[in-house]
Amino acid sequence: MQVQMTPAVLKPMAAFAELGYAVDVLCADSFSPHLPLDTSLLPYAESAFRRVTRLRPPRGIRGFLQRHSEVLTRVPDLMTVLHQPAYEYLMDADLGQYDAVMTWSPFHSINSVMVRVKKHRKDLPWIAQFSDPWAGNPLEVSELAKAWNRWHEPRAVNAANFIVHSSPYSLELMLRDHPPGLRKKADVLPHVFNRGLYPSRPKAANSKITLRYLGVLYGRRSPEPLFLAINRLCERRRDIAGMLAIELIGHVPAEMLQTAAARALPAGTVINVPNVSYLKSLELMYDADILLLIEADIRSNLFLPSKLADYLGADTPIVGFVPPGASEDALVGLDCWRARPSDVPGITNAIEAAVDYVLSGQESRWCDESFKLQFSAANVAQQFAKIVGRLT
Repeated sequence: MQVQMTPAVLKPMAAFAELGYAVDVLCADSFSPHLPLDTSLLPYAESAFRRVTRLRPPRGIRGFLQRHSEVLTRVPDLMTVLHQPAYEYLMDADLGQYDAVMTWSPFHSINSVMVRVKKHRKDLPWIAQFSDPWAGNPLEVSELAKAWNRWHEPRAVNAANFIVHSSPYSLELMLRDHPPGLRKKADVLPHVFNRGLYPSRPKAANSKITLRYLGVLYGRRSPEPLFLAINRLCERRRDIAGMLAIELIGHVPAEMLQTAAARALPAGTVINVPNVSYLKSLELMYDADILLLIEADIRSNLFLPSKLADYLGADTPIVGFVPPGASEDALVGLDCWRARPSDVPGITNAIEAAVDYVLSGQESRWCDESFKLQFSAANVAQQFAKIVGRLT
């Protein structure tokens, strides 16, 4: 299913397998009409993993109620309907053959499954990975989900042998509500890129300097600051006014493309392309001249988006419009162009600097290569291996 966590889990675990570990995967089959299909990574997964088992919701009255109840289907997340099948599968499996079991969120319902399993398999090392915060997640709007999270997080945190977050801010949010000893069994490992998933050919030669954003835009994650900045840039740099193309790959509300700033841009400057497969998205990142990281204009961002790691793997210059938080810290470490989402003059300057870099022929590196390597799948897999070694 086309969810962000599919490649975010697959890439580090495939790199883990390349270290010599046999990796078995227990995951969801395609059962939800709310999640579109993306089969582009299946060949890669089949070559990387020893076994892939896919679960579907249970049949019978219980399964019928879960599939048709708004509460039972969505609280705390869409994968809650697989709780019982996952538990039964794990309890029937020979778990003694494994060095560890790893679970990956933000489908947090999997953690309550492992809490049940650990009651019967106390010696089984469990590593719980959190790509998003759990209890206290500022983006959670459902009161029922919030209550479920507050109840289940302490039980999962106590049962897990090790906890991994992709952002230090997310980890600190969890640590503040738990005893100090939790820090001893927790660490931060970022999302990763796997260079082998990108095209091996030379990059495309675009007819215009192509700035691409890949992902969904909505609410306060808006392209409006970008449009305002490009208008400013075109006013003061007539030499490049007709040389820029902005491609927004993914769903964008129609009203965001009809603002005064959007209409003021030269005709044909902005193109909205529908969602593409994951591998196609990597190809589009690879062939762009500049990649845009657009985040919501909020006080602080706890999340490190997996998309930023994908951008890094494309080896394409990045311009970020980011608030304080995990993404900004990463862009500072990379030493690439950035500004706050509300800072239109700063965004203008950042885009201008990136455009001039592209026009210069790119003789120097656009980011700190040593910092970038922290996000490589091979590097993070080695760190996961050290955690497994500590637990076995």
